[in-house]
Amino acid sequence: MVVKDAEHGATSYGSGGRTLVPAPPVEVVEPVGAGDAFAAGHLSAVLHDHDEPARLRLGRLTAAAALRTRDDVPVRHQVADC
Repeated sequence: MVVKDAEHGATSYGSGGRTLVPAPPVEVVEPVGAGDAFAAGHLSAVLHDHDEPARLRLGRLTAAAALRTRDDVPVRHQVADC
């Protein structure tokens, strides 16, 4: 079982015990879709046979990317050469 706790982190409970991964700091632009993004990142890590801390980290990072944009797909920002 995985429990997300907004900006605090995510915790999983399973046969290996309890695993907690803190959430990365993120400036929220739009919260819609963050839960789905977390699930997609976590499930991707499951399919790639990552350990539980890596699964939670990928879920949190994917959710953070969704929180930073109003678009369905994050746009890469280009920085002009200085």
